[in-house]
Amino acid sequence: MIHTLFFSGTGTTRQTVMELAARMGGDVSQHDITPASTDEITLEEPSDVVIIGMPVYAGRIPSLAAERLRKVHGRGQYAIAVCVYGNRHYDDALVELCDIATAQGFRPIAAGAFIAEHCIFPEVAKSRPDSCDTDKIETFASLCRERLAGDSTFDIRSVKGNRPYRKPGAVPLHPKARRSLCVGCGVCAGECPAGAIDPARPYLTDNNKCISCCRCIKVCPADARKFRGLLYSLAGRKFVKDNSRRREPEWF
Repeated sequence: MIHTLFFSGTGTTRQTVMELAARMGGDVSQHDITPASTDEITLEEPSDVVIIGMPVYAGRIPSLAAERLRKVHGRGQYAIAVCVYGNRHYDDALVELCDIATAQGFRPIAAGAFIAEHCIFPEVAKSRPDSCDTDKIETFASLCRERLAGDSTFDIRSVKGNRPYRKPGAVPLHPKARRSLCVGCGVCAGECPAGAIDPARPYLTDNNKCISCCRCIKVCPADARKFRGLLYSLAGRKFVKDNSRRREPEWF
């Protein structure tokens, strides 16, 4: 059995993890730890394989996602660590993911960093993962299958990244709802992983709780939620200019 375990605000991390699982072969069980209601999870069968997928926010795993991952407990299962980022860099996120996975009772045998459309500035890595990315996922899956067949060991010190990790940076940009478009359905409030939206007033966002995962934008049926304002416009121009060069997946 292959278990996929992921935190995925807009669905791209889930997409990458599920693509990898499909190419690994065998039965697949999904564990989505994005919802705020995530409970403790224990994976009992030591012979199972776990693919753990996390997004990268400012070079780290989102603190909320790391908190959810620490509710998951392994029994010595082999694990494949996957982080997904928006073409800037994954910095210390992949090594952090390997460290948490190890602490939670898993044995990482491989780690990969893959690219997806940037959730805040979607002009960057637009429409990725694309067919080339899918080919790279196939190659990575083949290497993982070989490692599993050979019962190979893996030194997580080989993974690119720093210890201590870079200081996590706060994202100063948060989605805003246009009240005139908001229909008050509350879908965004129910789906928000951070509980940053009041169901009674879903046109408001608590910026102190919001992690800018963009899930509310993705699920809003009225297209009322977006990033708006001068700061977003100015930051976007610079970010797009600095990060438009195509990056390719890396693995260890």
